[in-house]
Amino acid sequence: MNSDFIRLKNLEGELMLTQLNKSLGCSVTSKELVFFKPHMTYHLFLHDIVSMVPIKLDNAPITFRHKSELIRSEFGSDYYKLTVKWARIVTRSGITERENMEFIVPLSRKMLDYIAQYSGLIAIG
Repeated sequence: MNSDFIRLKNLEGELMLTQLNKSLGCSVTSKELVFFKPHMTYHLFLHDIVSMVPIKLDNAPITFRHKSELIRSEFGSDYYKLTVKWARIVTRSGITERENMEFIVPLSRKMLDYIAQYSGLIAIG
């Protein structure tokens, strides 16, 4: 795990899946969804998800050079816009809670399956 990710000590429910790369991570339990970014973690309960909508990003992947290597900043997953009633934001400075937040995040098919199984959301369409 990236050492800049802030870990949460006590998660509710059974851990189902964690997926990580250097700049983004996601964990799902039978009750919670957690997004990790360097120095910031977003924690939400599955029952607080109001909607999940597939979204197409217009931006092309960014390519940059690190030493002698070319790196592309893209994910192999599809992106989704999540709307939640409540979320907790954990930073090195402390914890804040916010209502009515939206996230645009890449989610793999496997992660979506667990979210659907435990969130109670129903697919439309």
